[in-house]
Amino acid sequence: MSDYYQTSLFKDISIEEYKRLLSCLEAREKKFEAGETVCSYDSGFGDLGIIGTGTACVVRYEYNGARTILERLGPQDLFGRMLSYDCREQAGVNVVCESPCSILFLKYGCISATCTKACAHHHQLIQNLLNLISERALNLSRRVEVLSQRTIREKLMCYFYQLSSQAKSAVFSLPFSMVDLADYLSIDRSAMTRELKRMKDEGLVEMDRRQVRLLA
Repeated sequence: MSDYYQTSLFKDISIEEYKRLLSCLEAREKKFEAGETVCSYDSGFGDLGIIGTGTACVVRYEYNGARTILERLGPQDLFGRMLSYDCREQAGVNVVCESPCSILFLKYGCISATCTKACAHHHQLIQNLLNLISERALNLSRRVEVLSQRTIREKLMCYFYQLSSQAKSAVFSLPFSMVDLADYLSIDRSAMTRELKRMKDEGLVEMDRRQVRLLA
């Protein structure tokens, strides 16, 4: 289970302490195929999941059947209700594999419970989890900024500028396919494709599949 040790949840925790924690947290690994649903937040899923290999998405299915991608997950990323973007009823929120995945599940109740041995590494684990929750709050703020834009072009450019800032370069790669990008931005895919073509024609961006270069 060494693939999971690299996640920031175990920052400043030694490999020996990590191995002991796996037992304390009732860790169990499971493998999933592409397209398979890992969990549904509706069903009372209370564990913390860590992606070891593969990619997955946190997806919300609206009552009208529309799909919104809330987050894309890659190796060493974490998911769970306590890290969710919605503190209300978790209706329709699932974690779905994009590709074959190996996932480590930890009992969240074992993380949040007071350690009877007052282990230093357990305290470090809780601090790391609090830091991760703070990072998710920042990511939520960025997402709200994108979704609050009025037009499709404004949403695209706002999101592109965020990715450019994170990459510290005018050239960056999209984490999504065009279909998933439209679902992530909550916009119509055909309308988005037309707007991207206009943006390229006007010299605002260059695109080669998922690679984007900002020109403005």
